[in-house]
Amino acid sequence: MGSFGRDQSPVCRVRREGQRVRFASGGKALVYMQGLTAGQDFWLLDLKTGRSRQLTRFDNPVGMWGFDISPDGKQIVFDRSRNASDIVLIELKPAPRR
Repeated sequence: MGSFGRDQSPVCRVRREGQRVRFASGGKALVYMQGLTAGQDFWLLDLKTGRSRQLTRFDNPVGMWGFDISPDGKQIVFDRSRNASDIVLIELKPAPRR
């Protein structure tokens, strides 16, 4: 257990769907997505102190399903989607026979 006691447990609320939590800093911190479905940001929870800090402030609310952290811990790779997005299927014509 870290330096914070049982009665000082940090509050970390995440949605159940998707992959919303990853360990970082060699297991000393937790990066998590928090917020409404269409407006989540990334937060970092220091497991030793129990303190959270916001890492991002996205200004255009869209849904996110999951993310991952680069091995060096410097980048977050994530997906974002908007309702009413256009999906296009492009079918290529087969090459003419010779």
